[in-house]
Amino acid sequence: MPSHDLDAPRPRKSRVPGVEMEIYVDWEHPIEVEDPPNSQRPAVMVRMPAYVAGGLSHELHSLETIRGAVGGDSSEWAQVARALLAAARMAAGADRHPELADLPPADPADLPPPAGCREIAPGGIV
Repeated sequence: MPSHDLDAPRPRKSRVPGVEMEIYVDWEHPIEVEDPPNSQRPAVMVRMPAYVAGGLSHELHSLETIRGAVGGDSSEWAQVARALLAAARMAAGADRHPELADLPPADPADLPPPAGCREIAPGGIV
């Protein structure tokens, strides 16, 4: 049995309370999916201003950094964070927002030592 009903009523887009974001299903332009193979399904669309997309990219990046710090494997979400930030910057044009800043290094070893500390060996600080 399919996980969705293509004949179900098609609600309008919904606004996320407290966030400048709209979410809706695009029934007119389906997306190709891996499961089931060689098929298409309605796409879930998320619309947001560039600075919200930039902030979301930083949140995704932070989750990947935490995953790496606890020994987890990196996932495709790090790539999503970079792609989302690139799209946000493109959409922003000449607008400048702090949320569009570069993503920090994902590997804690790539971070500079904290203020007041000096590096004594790669990855080791005093």
